[in-house]
Amino acid sequence: MALLGMSLLVALMFYVYNVGDRVNDRLSLQNAADSAAVSGAGWIARSMNTTAMNNVASARVLGILPVLDAFPLASEITIHEIDTIADGLDAQTDSLQALLNSIHEPGLESSLPGMRELRDRLRAQGDIIRPFEKAINGGGFSMEEATYWRIPGESGPPPHGTIWKAARALEEYSQATLDSAGLLAQFNAGRFGKENEAKTAILIPVIPEIPHKRGTYDDFEPTIDGHVRVWGENGESNGEMKRSGQHGGGIPDFAYFHRMGPWARMYPWRHAHRARVYTGMRAVSSRQRIPGTGTTTRVWKGPSPERRAVLARGGKSSLPGVGSSARRGGRSGSGRNSGGWRTITTGGKYRTVLRNVPTYKWVTDGYTTYGPMYWAMQRVRRYALEHLPDTKFYDYTNRIANVKVGYMFPGKGPKAMEVIHYANWVTDYAKALELAQVPETRVTETILYYFDIASSVPESSGDFLKPGTFRTNGGLALMSRAPGWHDPATFDGHRPGAKLVCNYIWKATDTYETTEDPEIGIEYKGGPVDPDTGMPSSPVFQKVYVIEYSMFGAIDVGGEVQVSNPFNWSDGEYDDLPAPLLINTDDYADYDSDNPDVNLGVRRSNFAFLALSRRPNDAGFWPQRFRGANPTNATTTLAQAKVFNNTSWGLWTQEWQVQLTPVNRWAQWTERIEDDLPRTSMTHGAVGAGELHEILQYMQALPPELAEKFIGH
Repeated sequence: MALLGMSLLVALMFYVYNVGDRVNDRLSLQNAADSAAVSGAGWIARSMNTTAMNNVASARVLGILPVLDAFPLASEITIHEIDTIADGLDAQTDSLQALLNSIHEPGLESSLPGMRELRDRLRAQGDIIRPFEKAINGGGFSMEEATYWRIPGESGPPPHGTIWKAARALEEYSQATLDSAGLLAQFNAGRFGKENEAKTAILIPVIPEIPHKRGTYDDFEPTIDGHVRVWGENGESNGEMKRSGQHGGGIPDFAYFHRMGPWARMYPWRHAHRARVYTGMRAVSSRQRIPGTGTTTRVWKGPSPERRAVLARGGKSSLPGVGSSARRGGRSGSGRNSGGWRTITTGGKYRTVLRNVPTYKWVTDGYTTYGPMYWAMQRVRRYALEHLPDTKFYDYTNRIANVKVGYMFPGKGPKAMEVIHYANWVTDYAKALELAQVPETRVTETILYYFDIASSVPESSGDFLKPGTFRTNGGLALMSRAPGWHDPATFDGHRPGAKLVCNYIWKATDTYETTEDPEIGIEYKGGPVDPDTGMPSSPVFQKVYVIEYSMFGAIDVGGEVQVSNPFNWSDGEYDDLPAPLLINTDDYADYDSDNPDVNLGVRRSNFAFLALSRRPNDAGFWPQRFRGANPTNATTTLAQAKVFNNTSWGLWTQEWQVQLTPVNRWAQWTERIEDDLPRTSMTHGAVGAGELHEILQYMQALPPELAEKFIGH
């Protein structure tokens, strides 16, 4: 009995050990299945993210191509313009300095520092652009070699430009990535499963397929030449894709909100929009006169404080661009009232009442994305504002780049060549006047220089230009650029009585009155301020003397120059242009953003994956006695994973991710394995036909209802 008891005890110990060993074995094998599912599906997600990265990189380099190709002509025009205008300023300054030695014109003499300062600024800005212009126009660098699809005189098939070659290489990289993704995902799943001690690890489908297609070159257009606008309205979110010139930011198959495009999601490049939102009513206290009390009279009132401040700074100026320093830019109609007879009520009784007023708050209600061309032009603009403020470098670049965008899309069809104005400046007034009077002459633009002085003492006084008695813009030359012909002899028609002082400089005088202007020595004079109205009772208006000078600068009588076309392919080469790789929504059911069920449409057929791990399950002790009823003599575990992108469905954002999901649809997976049996030869040894057949037998041996009821993973 003792021996029998000991035998039973040993058998029980073996049983407990073997059961524990099997449980641990299944747990570790489940980890192997999980790792195989995540790593295999993860390879698919990484392949899609790589493709998205390449699509975006191609859109970026192609999007800035018009800007880069605009630089040679824009910098050439800018340098020519700077040199001509600066030379004209040199000649005017030298002539004026010589003439001032023989005439008495102290006001005009004060303008010399401003003219010299403007000339020096132009020269300095020219020195900034000149090395750049020299390098890209005839230097060691050729922009054509970077931007042209077909370089004139170049042998060999296009693309010739390095930017086009880069976009082509990115497309080929994406195509190779997607073509190899399925096979490499299978190898990756098997490697990770076996690293977790599985004998066999297989991913279903045996060769996963990413539903993709090669788009066309024009599919880049929305990301470069369109934009996405997102906003909120009545508590709801809205989205809109539209063309926008050069902003960019959209994607070819926009559908709010799951297709926001690369620039909004990845960087983000967007402009915020703010809106004033009504928040309700608020009761406020106010002082109200009791009707029927007080005395009503009609009195003369001077200007309001706001209007009086405007008058104190010069009132209305009749010359466009003139008086911004001397008159301080007073505008007609500024301020609440300009004085006159008013009916007022004084005295009386008052009461405090409550009245409701609306309240508001400012909120960010949306944004508009922008693309690579706008991104590049913003940087050109910021640099020009900071370092080239007196030039039109940004304007020329922007204008030329927009012409080139017109060449860029659509990819097929004839492209009519366009022109842009190339400035030719005439700085001699006599020649300019002669040309302006010829009907055939097209004067595109006129440059005039305005100087003015506002003084509290007349020009004939010995105190004229005494510190504290005048204000002038002579220290900062006022360059006025206006389209068409503008004659400085009449201040562009505003001063027909202007007199020629010297060397094509005209002078006009004017006066106005003000109540106060401490900057030029005019203090307020008059009666005390009325406490009820805050207005002076009897202000004294004092005279201000204004002297204005108009100097001819130059006229532009240039012609047109053709804008070159770097997008010079033929229609027969259209299919050879770089193109993005896109999700194929033509042959597969599209993504349903309203239903996240992984078992629907394309998400089930192409983005759900089943991993199976298998290992022999012989018992550790006395295996012949502890062998179970499992006909495969192996432990098999399963894991299911999904690949998803819940923010921007498409191959334009690097947001494809992987997540484990419960195993479901047992019968469908069984059918999928049966269909994949003939494809094992295509896996290059990653999946054996015998191994897959044994797994199929295991799947078929379990009734789907039973498997789905008891599966716990």
